Amino acid sequence: MAAIRGSPPKWKIEEVERIKRLISSYRVLALVSFRGVPANLMQKIKRDLRGKAELRVVKNTLLSLALDSVGKGYEALKNYIKGQIAIIATNENPFKLYKKIEEMKINAPLKANQISPVDVVLNEGPTSLTPGPVVAELQMAGIPVAVEKGKVVVKSKTTVVRAGEVVKPEVAKALDKLGIKPLRIGLETIAVYDGIVLTPDLLKIDEEAVIRDLQSAYSIAMNLAVNCCYVTEETAQILLLKAYSDARNLAINACIMEKEVMPDLILRAYTQMLSLASVLPEQALDEELKSILAGKAVQKVEERVDRKEEKEEKKEEEEKKEEEAFEGLAALFG
Repeated sequence: MAAIRGSPPKWKIEEVERIKRLISSYRVLALVSFRGVPANLMQKIKRDLRGKAELRVVKNTLLSLALDSVGKGYEALKNYIKGQIAIIATNENPFKLYKKIEEMKINAPLKANQISPVDVVLNEGPTSLTPGPVVAELQMAGIPVAVEKGKVVVKSKTTVVRAGEVVKPEVAKALDKLGIKPLRIGLETIAVYDGIVLTPDLLKIDEEAVIRDLQSAYSIAMNLAVNCCYVTEETAQILLLKAYSDARNLAINACIMEKEVMPDLILRAYTQMLSLASVLPEQALDEELKSILAGKAVQKVEERVDRKEEKEEKKEEEEKKEEEAFEGLAALFG
């Protein structure tokens, strides 16, 4: 029996229902573009996602119908449906999913006559290539190379192709010889729905920057807690050490006679006594103080002598080096 005129084919209705069931079975739905992704890589991505997410290639019109039918805010994704679309349904955190999709991309070479999406820059230095016809091939591609010590060497930093330029066949061949694969191919995240729509600019996180920010925030919070004496498990030990140090300094400066600070008080008194004795006339001092002060004076003189001897030894070494240098020059010029 022919289908009723105006009604959609049965397979389309069934496909919309399958998409709806898939969306409803998971918490997170991602739209990804698979444009330019080879079939073997697509199969590998499916295997890598197995057990964590489901990847399904869908028709744009049927996906729009399914999103409208599911509702619950999913219809907001319709604004992002364009090109060759696949969906990924998962219960994973959207940020983890985005990171996983990026990690599954592979390096790929530029092909002849394609428009390069990136600048390709070669740095100066040796390559892994050995001399031969390859030298001429690289030079034809505009790469300044030469042979040094049995290796092909790039003589100067060179931009081989710029973003937006058509890749010449000789350039593509040269980059292939050098093993340079400047492209990253794989699924491109368009949008992810998890109650709200998240786009790649929101999903892309600089993890190192986040860690630095967390470390900085922790340090600021710790300093604030310590300075305002806010007791927590993390600050308790620091606050106890600070309290002990402050109490000890107070006891020493206030001359409080406690067992813990007595050695410091005695040492402080002794130092102050010597400082005072050093400015008194000699007749005001007893023999013991004279002896102590004389010993300190001798020590200071010895320190000055040691420093003077070190300077003289350094000067002699420099003069010796200069003499050796002059002798070397004389030997050169005869």
